[in-house]
Amino acid sequence: MVFDTWKNRLGLGGHKHAGTFVAPSFALDLEPGFVAAARLSPSKRQVQSVGVRELPMGALVPSPNKSNLTNTAVVRQVIAEVCERVGNGGGRLGLLIPDVSVRVALMQFETLPADRNEAEILVRWKMREYLPYAPEEARLSFQIVGKQPNLLEILGVAVRGSVLAEYEAVLDGVNRGGPALVLPATVALLPLLPEDAGGQLLLHLCPGALTAVVIDSNRIRYWRTRQLGGDAAGNAGEVGREAARVLATCQDNLGVQVENVWYCARPLAEPDVEVALAVALGRELCPLPAKGIPAGGLPTGQGAIFEQFGMPFAGLVANLG
Repeated sequence: MVFDTWKNRLGLGGHKHAGTFVAPSFALDLEPGFVAAARLSPSKRQVQSVGVRELPMGALVPSPNKSNLTNTAVVRQVIAEVCERVGNGGGRLGLLIPDVSVRVALMQFETLPADRNEAEILVRWKMREYLPYAPEEARLSFQIVGKQPNLLEILGVAVRGSVLAEYEAVLDGVNRGGPALVLPATVALLPLLPEDAGGQLLLHLCPGALTAVVIDSNRIRYWRTRQLGGDAAGNAGEVGREAARVLATCQDNLGVQVENVWYCARPLAEPDVEVALAVALGRELCPLPAKGIPAGGLPTGQGAIFEQFGMPFAGLVANLG
């Protein structure tokens, strides 16, 4: 699926609340345990360089309503190292942050005001039930993802202002003006899914969290991020049970028959995790495809890094197609 529009910087004051999707030329992906970066060519639809650096345990602890960065000096240093490795040529910066730090909600409205500011007030009011903090503290982004007679389906993304400010603060020196685009990592994966297909389940496993998204005929029907304790290998059973609950919920409550299960683990999880998922779901997992994004011209040694960490970067480029 393709996002035609997305909020600039998740609604920071003074910036537009909607517009054409911002195509970054450089992207950073911050997760517990690693920082990945990529140099992108939107015009050529290429990932031109990619790198990753390990982040010490505990330096980044995702939370929707608490401080995320416990050691900003270390995070800054790791960002500087990976930027030097990849070669940051300036330009628009895209920032991907952990799903756990973000609240994503699917909401339905009969209609929305034509005025964008008035529409945001209504969306913010309805999204308050998904937020563990006051709604006025949220930096909110939303777009219409489905239309039916007398029914609009809205995908809302909210980050607490203080949390987003933390991430932006450690980007000093990466580029001027801060990021042009901020998204939870799983949103960047969605353009890699086949369009106009039947029921699809995307499972995105990152350190400490599993995000499950169900899409039916190019329409997002379900979104859930489950925080996990410890690493994925030590939670193989929990990961399998969570995926099975999502599958049952969508088939029994939403009437969505999932045909394909797409799987993306970053970094690659131990084989027993994939086995536990396949057994729990009773079906084979499909590795998330890079959808033809040229990455074969990457510098020597970067191909394996792209395979392990680069799918969200491929999604940012795929969204331009």
